[in-house]
Amino acid sequence: MSHAQLRVWPALAGSKISPTLYGHQLEMVGRSVYDGLWSGRASHSPNEDGIRLDMLALLKHLRVPLLKWPGDAFADYYHWQDGVGTGGNRPHRMNIPWQQIEPNNFGLHEFMNLCTKLECKPWVTCNGATGTLEEALALVEYATFGGETNRTRARGDDGSLDPYEIPFWSASRGGGWDINALTALDSEINVVQPMEAALGRSNSGGGFACPDVALKSPKILSFRHFFTHGPGRGFGKEAYDDMCVGLQDFGALLRRYIAQLSVLYGDRVPAISLQEWGMWHPEATAESGLEQPNTLRDALLAASVYNLLHQHAAHVKVAVLAQAVNALQCLAVTEGTAMYLTPNYHVVEMMRPHRGGRLLTHRLESPDMEARAMAAGSKKVSMPALSVSASRAGKRVCISVVNRSYSEPVSLSVEMREGDIASLSGQLLHADAVSAENSFENPRNVIPSRLNVTPDGNTFHDTLPPHSFAVYTVALGQG
Repeated sequence: MSHAQLRVWPALAGSKISPTLYGHQLEMVGRSVYDGLWSGRASHSPNEDGIRLDMLALLKHLRVPLLKWPGDAFADYYHWQDGVGTGGNRPHRMNIPWQQIEPNNFGLHEFMNLCTKLECKPWVTCNGATGTLEEALALVEYATFGGETNRTRARGDDGSLDPYEIPFWSASRGGGWDINALTALDSEINVVQPMEAALGRSNSGGGFACPDVALKSPKILSFRHFFTHGPGRGFGKEAYDDMCVGLQDFGALLRRYIAQLSVLYGDRVPAISLQEWGMWHPEATAESGLEQPNTLRDALLAASVYNLLHQHAAHVKVAVLAQAVNALQCLAVTEGTAMYLTPNYHVVEMMRPHRGGRLLTHRLESPDMEARAMAAGSKKVSMPALSVSASRAGKRVCISVVNRSYSEPVSLSVEMREGDIASLSGQLLHADAVSAENSFENPRNVIPSRLNVTPDGNTFHDTLPPHSFAVYTVALGQG
């Protein structure tokens, strides 16, 4: 059995891990909102103001910090006026990108009501493809302006006398107009601009735009990244290894973006947002409503990505996992009034202690593993078997570890370099097969188990099974 050594310095705390790294997207696709989240106020199924009670309880339990709506592809053709108003007058439209009927029952007010219930930050995407700047400005005025205008009076008639607080705004596909113009109405909003606007569209070779053509002092620059590594079900070691290589490539991409932005902006590097991310399997199509299997492999990818985002907490401030329910790398799957949790949900729940903590200096000595991408001619890539991040909030230290090895366990020793461990608890997410998943028939097939780990002074030891994810919570002593 291979051995790994992790040393953590609790006194050397760095950047804050932004809670908004744990955002989720509500795209108007398939059953992601309708049936998944929204049952309607007149529904006989349990709901609160039309929102399914089970999903509301799930999102509250996770303390979801940010929700992004109405998606990006959908927003290309969405006109916000269709989703406001009362009395059943909202028009039915064609949902062009996802080939379904959009009844517009879940619009701005319903979204903001959900965010209010969850006490989370909303992110609204404007129509940057078939919409205009005038339409976007009208939306900002309608939603956020506190004075009395025709639009704000209409907002009151539609259900909200008070203006909404919407801190994040973007335009789908980047927009054919300058989204910075939205700040003329509200200087406090964070306008999220596409990374390519600063670095140029042809960035694959490592080059980037000259400083004199770069964006001037953007607040947030965003990009999207989906992982595609074989089918969601019925995959083997080749597809799993391909995912591990993809994670290495994603880490390199993040480092390259940060380096390029440092050259362009010096010590005023904009915050980075991962505006959409997750695993996208070939099963997820417009015909399937982007529904796909979610196995332990997907959960291990999520945990590894979160560890990477933590490592770059000084620069990466927002990330949005797609989607929240029923579509893509979701937290839960519903059918009628029934619901089960995916392994992804357990990763997000287990990672909660990291939110708002300070990234800790640590040193990892990990055994290496080899993986090969599935692309023809690919060579084996060597990488650490373990993915780790450590943070501190008060006297509590959180350590998250992914053993990415497909078949080899790893013996792990953890040493806290200052002070003793007053108490220790841990959870492990694991199954015999990395293809294991939950279902309505077997909703507890992949769930966390409690770890029985006993500290010895300032150290502890554990054995991580192959393809597993563990989180340790350490309460520091007085030393």
